[in-house]
Amino acid sequence: MQRVKRGLNTFKFVGVIYALCLIVNLIIRAILTLREWNALSEPFFDVLKIFGYGLYHDTLYFGYFVVPLLFVISVIPKSAWQHKACRVAAHAFVFIIIVMFSFQAHAEWFFWGEFHSRFNFIAVDYLIYTQEVIGNIRESYPMGWVYASILLTSGLIYLGAKPWISRSLVGLQNCLLKCRLAAGVFMVLAPLMVFYVPDFSSGQVSSNQIVDQLSNNGSYQFVSAFRNNRLDYRSFYPILKDQEVIQIMEQELASSNSRFVETGAKNLGRMIKNPQPEKKYNVVFITVESLSATFMETFGGTDHLTPNLDALARQSMLFTRLYATGNRTVRGLEAITLSLPPTPGYSVVKRPNNENLFSLGSVLKDKGYDLKFLYGGYGYFDNMNYFFGNNGFKTIDRTDFAENEIDFANIWGVSDGSLYGKALQEGDKSYQQGKPFFQFLMTTSNHRPYTYPEGLIDIPSKTGRSGGVKYTDYTIGKFIEAAREKPWFQNTLFVIIADHCAGGKGLTFIPMQNYHIPAMIYAPGIIKPQKVNRIASQIDIVPTLLGILNFSYYSKFMGKDILKMKKEEERLVMGTYENLGYFRRGVLVTLSPLGRVQYEQVDLHDYSVQKVEKDPKLFKEAVSYYQFSDYLLTHHLYNASNPAPHS
Repeated sequence: MQRVKRGLNTFKFVGVIYALCLIVNLIIRAILTLREWNALSEPFFDVLKIFGYGLYHDTLYFGYFVVPLLFVISVIPKSAWQHKACRVAAHAFVFIIIVMFSFQAHAEWFFWGEFHSRFNFIAVDYLIYTQEVIGNIRESYPMGWVYASILLTSGLIYLGAKPWISRSLVGLQNCLLKCRLAAGVFMVLAPLMVFYVPDFSSGQVSSNQIVDQLSNNGSYQFVSAFRNNRLDYRSFYPILKDQEVIQIMEQELASSNSRFVETGAKNLGRMIKNPQPEKKYNVVFITVESLSATFMETFGGTDHLTPNLDALARQSMLFTRLYATGNRTVRGLEAITLSLPPTPGYSVVKRPNNENLFSLGSVLKDKGYDLKFLYGGYGYFDNMNYFFGNNGFKTIDRTDFAENEIDFANIWGVSDGSLYGKALQEGDKSYQQGKPFFQFLMTTSNHRPYTYPEGLIDIPSKTGRSGGVKYTDYTIGKFIEAAREKPWFQNTLFVIIADHCAGGKGLTFIPMQNYHIPAMIYAPGIIKPQKVNRIASQIDIVPTLLGILNFSYYSKFMGKDILKMKKEEERLVMGTYENLGYFRRGVLVTLSPLGRVQYEQVDLHDYSVQKVEKDPKLFKEAVSYYQFSDYLLTHHLYNASNPAPHS
């Protein structure tokens, strides 16, 4: 025991690094807390939670890399520590660690500004696309000043800690190898517990989402998300018996113009019947990057950023209360193409075995449509080319643009103006082939770094989100104007919808104000201008569009035709990587990992929130939507290859 005690004295060096870890994380946590001070519900108790649980998470984070550190210290012989070169190397090593901590703190400041969250699954997700992400950072931020700040901060912390470091190395010079090995074995037990204690990284320490996020350690969240990048629904969320879920969903999916092919069938396949003649209009489906409803004057915006979209809204079928299913582009693409509620973890767009799914593409392909997916960036990003290419679409991305077709480009891709120019060309090609066409466009310009051709709008490029929104609006207006000159215009539906909102903070785990998106269908001579005020989800757009086309088809979609929806059928599905929300009858049910459930009454006029008592009926509906969506995917029941029964 005495040997272990002597050995432990030599590990003051580890203690110094642990202290530095705590200090840097304390600083960034304090800065972020001051930044969000007005969001704290009960400042005194919230601060206790933020820094109390923060200490716990910082300690877990330290445990991830202390094991190899302990190993190195234990095996380096006593004689080596007595050399000046070894001690200099130890100082340099600590300085590098301080730079790492400082880099993390600076990165978290910018990440918080974008996502109002500590590092999470999004950060892990972006690791795959280093070219776009690093390029985006370089084009968005003054990196020279950021690097200077990192080095200056690191230098000041190192100078303050230098005496501690020197004193901590004395013990290493005077301790035998066997003492250090004995102490190392003893100390390694503590960090190894990181891998066995319950993972509370996704737990709730407060009902206030801001408090919960501030208490986390961003780097620990990052590593935890990397380890747990899949969330098995049945392992982490409340479940019902499968047969009960099927019965509930059979009631939910029933409609006046559909019949189930087989009562009790596990995929709830239905025949949708629309009695009027089919109308094989062309469809140009524009999915706009990060277009919150609040940007438009139509929805109360006051910055005059969207004159073209507002004008189109007055001439369109406008869905005034439509909500996105998620806060990532791939979630929007998933909802729009598959008409499925989001499931935990990755979007289906990025999962393996996502080929030949039942989708909007599979229905339109059966109807003889020419399907094209157009994206201004490189389509490997977020697995978009693979997903669309293996679900019936011809993919067209940045690699298919000739130099003379690009008027401007940044790290995310060609400008929206160039994308729309390509769409016009592709529309002409499909028209000349005599085939109805469906174009799915995914824009990029309303994305940081918000750069675009100068001189087209009255906001200079790279000055912020407002410019990105106004340029996006400008290009949509120019595209519609150019399309009017095309021979296929009079027979075309233009669907304009956001993939998700531009973000923004919220105090709840599903801040509904950050999910309200614009959606409209513009087709002069085909669709009369009107407002559709039903509360509806992004997953409802596909059945609604097919209903407008009067298509009769076999369906597995979980969305509903908004135009045929009754008020009592209104409901929303929305989620994050781990939290799943279900809104109905004014109440939001949130399902979270470890079986947690919370109920909140949400006023959709001002998004004020009040806690309410548990509602068993609402709980079963919420669970059924998400459990059934997961059931269809995990049991491969959502494939287009499943034979569609004859009507």
